[in-house]
Amino acid sequence: MKLYLKIYFSPEGASPMDTIIIAEKAGFSPYIGDFDFVVDYDTLDEYKEITKKIHEMLKGTKTIYKVSTRN
Repeated sequence: MKLYLKIYFSPEGASPMDTIIIAEKAGFSPYIGDFDFVVDYDTLDEYKEITKKIHEMLKGTKTIYKVSTRN
């Protein structure tokens, strides 16, 4: 399965490029389309870990994010 991540930037927060670097270091791949990044997962436990990782990696950046999953 795939988890797609959309990030909404704020001029009061981290720069888009800094946020992209953070996401790539956390294992997310850039994605062209309606979302900014994608990552694969197979189990509910992996999904939980990924969402926890997203929340932690974006903490303090003043960004807002949205996740969507698909088979």
